[in-house]
Amino acid sequence: MAQVWKGGGSGPALPLAYLSAMAFMLWLLNRARRSFWLCALLALPGTLCHEACHWLVGKLLLGHPAHFTVVPRREGRGFVLGSVALQNLRWYNAFFIGMAPLLLLPLAWVLLLWRLRSQPVFGWSEAGFAFLLANLFFAALPSWADLRIAARSPVGWALLAGTLAWGWIRLAEPGAEASASPRKVGR
Repeated sequence: MAQVWKGGGSGPALPLAYLSAMAFMLWLLNRARRSFWLCALLALPGTLCHEACHWLVGKLLLGHPAHFTVVPRREGRGFVLGSVALQNLRWYNAFFIGMAPLLLLPLAWVLLLWRLRSQPVFGWSEAGFAFLLANLFFAALPSWADLRIAARSPVGWALLAGTLAWGWIRLAEPGAEASASPRKVGR
């Protein structure tokens, strides 16, 4: 029997089913980290998307990608699921190339909304789609190597400082506390 649950305007049941399935898939991906080959196999779609983001942003920002691989390998006490070698990593592009996998978050969000709006029948095919979405969310996190590359760029530090300054100014505005607190309506 392929049909387990059919969405039909019954409120939050379908989004809750998707979020539950994605949470389970993320838990499964995290548990798979204990096994080199199992993790490499289960995370392959996300690894491909993660490295493709580095390659694409590297190409657009003149990082000159030279080598692209999603073949997993052991490195020290850990393992590397994929990598992109760049020939022109500079101060002006390192932050954006290092943080490129974050582009997978809006992609995953748009795909999730698209699936929920299409009123899908939650079965094996939708479980596979939930696995793909979980893979995108899992792969969107920059690795430690990505963060080290991004941290070398003054552009990233300037963006962080600007964001913090903007937030500080917004919080320090007169009336910001009043607009942030809930107002009582009625008597």
